[in-house]
Amino acid sequence: MPEGDLGPRPVVPRRHRAVADAETLVEMGVLEPQRKPPPDVPAEPPAGEAANLAALNAALAQAGVPKGAADDEAVAELAKLDAETVQAITEWVKHEKPPKPEK
Repeated sequence: MPEGDLGPRPVVPRRHRAVADAETLVEMGVLEPQRKPPPDVPAEPPAGEAANLAALNAALAQAGVPKGAADDEAVAELAKLDAETVQAITEWVKHEKPPKPEK
């Protein structure tokens, strides 16, 4: 074995002429068109969750809290909690904080 041929040699991939993808077979009339699955449509939140989401957003707006994209996701997760917990959160957000004493 010569010293220059120690590593693997690059090989060109071979394709069989009789092999085709499904779209080509449909175009040729060999295969029936396949049904495509419907796109994933996000489900509407339950009525209670939508009410919780509205209450949380209103409480944040009333408190003057700016929201970002990550905040929207967090609020949506909080809206999945039960109504009593959401009520406690909204009251906590609306609660005015006492002014800090000046030094």
